[in-house]
Amino acid sequence: MAKALDDRSDEELERGLAENDFGERKAATAEEILRRRREARADELKGRYKWLGGLLAALTLGWVTLKRLWRK
Repeated sequence: MAKALDDRSDEELERGLAENDFGERKAATAEEILRRRREARADELKGRYKWLGGLLAALTLGWVTLKRLWRK
C-alpha cells in the first residue's frame, strides 16, 4: 500500500513530480502540499528574524539622519 501524499517527505514528493510518478490530480495535490510547506517554513523564518529587519531599518535610518546632519 502506498503512503499518502501528506505522509511523504518533500524529497519524495519532488522526486515523484520530476519523474512523473503521479497522475494529474495527485501531481496537483503534491505541488500544493509542497507550496504550503514552503510557505509555512518562510513564515516561520519571518517570525523568527523579524527583529533583524527592525534593527537594520533603525540602523539605516540613523545612518541617513547622521549623514544629513553632517552635510549641514
